[in-house]
Amino acid sequence: MKAPRLRSIVAACAAALLGPRLSMAQAYSYPSMQIPTVSNRDYTAAVSVAKGTAAFFQWREGINSEWHFSLDAGLGDPEGRNNDLVAFFGGGAAAQLLRATGDQPLDLLLTGGLGLAIGAGQSVVRLPVGVSMGHRFAFGDGVALTPYIHPRLSFDRCYSCNGNIRNSSEVSVNFDVGLNFDVTSKFAIRASGSFSGSDIVPRNDAFAIGFNWTPALLARK
Repeated sequence: MKAPRLRSIVAACAAALLGPRLSMAQAYSYPSMQIPTVSNRDYTAAVSVAKGTAAFFQWREGINSEWHFSLDAGLGDPEGRNNDLVAFFGGGAAAQLLRATGDQPLDLLLTGGLGLAIGAGQSVVRLPVGVSMGHRFAFGDGVALTPYIHPRLSFDRCYSCNGNIRNSSEVSVNFDVGLNFDVTSKFAIRASGSFSGSDIVPRNDAFAIGFNWTPALLARK
């Protein structure tokens, strides 16, 4: 890779990570699993299924009451074959735009970030920016349901790609529909479907289910 191109990629990554109070990572074709509120600290382990499968782990860590950073890592098999394994990584943050009140029912979380997927003969860089929006219905004793949607625009860049696409880039539309079920104040089941029009990251439509854990001292009531 030429030095000017490398500097451009580094600059774009820095802008995404340090830009005006936004970011959230997504490196590969799996749902963001991002509910519309800032996290104090939580961990999610999930499996995503499309024509292949992916397993991934997410860590979110609060900086203050208005924003958090996040890290993703996982391994995918997009064709369901052992020789097509893809490793993916991401990092970013999220900023609270609005919180639900008696006057308006929605929580809004501004997201964005940087993701990298390597394997199956190609490398893909993704820079998604979007807003997660939804509402938490609390039933007491930590039990709650949070339906949400998470639309995003993503700048996708592919290097050394297979087939007819080589060093190609595009802006794609990604859209998640999800449901978070707080079983207790510390433990939740999170499910989401992801839909996208990207031509660079193949077979983007996926469904994921995962388990989310919040440490006891930080658990939301």
